[in-house]
Amino acid sequence: MLKHQPKTLAKTLDFILRRSPGEHGLFWNPDATMPWKEFYSALQQDPSLRFVRQSTIRELALLGIELPFFFDGNLLRLRPEFTPTFYQPASDLPERLYFGLKPKNLVHTQNTGLKSRSRPFVALCAERALALQIAARIEPAPILLEILAGQACESGLSFLDAGGDLYLAESVPVEFIVFPKVRQDLAERLAPTHAKPKNLPSAPTPAGSFILKPHHLQPAGAGEPPGKTVKTDGKGRWKKDRRKERHKRDI
Repeated sequence: MLKHQPKTLAKTLDFILRRSPGEHGLFWNPDATMPWKEFYSALQQDPSLRFVRQSTIRELALLGIELPFFFDGNLLRLRPEFTPTFYQPASDLPERLYFGLKPKNLVHTQNTGLKSRSRPFVALCAERALALQIAARIEPAPILLEILAGQACESGLSFLDAGGDLYLAESVPVEFIVFPKVRQDLAERLAPTHAKPKNLPSAPTPAGSFILKPHHLQPAGAGEPPGKTVKTDGKGRWKKDRRKERHKRDI
């Protein structure tokens, strides 16, 4: 059930996603898509909008209220009639930008630099508070990195202006990142470890068959203690029976 007037809620969502996404630490991909999870996480940081779910947005559609976007699997996609966002190169780039990093990714970033695995750009912020706010959506205790944006731009690295205090870069090399002072042993301990593969269960034996093992190939009687005769039901049994019969006659 909607907690806001439907039209008011629709205007609020439209304002956040289409008119000022950068102010909320959000941006659109070049193909006019945005992960629903990122938008939902941003809404969770606003107490007045925490109730919004996918079902809430679908309820607006059932009421005939059109939004500038629709669901495309796990993505939000701008409707064709709305102009997609094309971010322009930053003309007034700050000397330093900031990024909130998961502690477990510190060692990897120290080795390879910053690059997003799921988006075409890394979101960088002119304000520390916004960088920590974005990172807090997926990490309760992020590490703040400083980006030497001025030096990176002079070396040829491109930054896009995403509105507000948000800037985008395809990647940031290590030489332009200022890492916090963290003991190396602690950083390595924070890094994820690769679990050893577990022993897989053996395939079930088909009915009416058995698995051949090495001891099945040993000759009969192999492995018996020396000096001990193996009893058989074949040759030699008649001698034992004859001795028993002779013993009965003697009695």
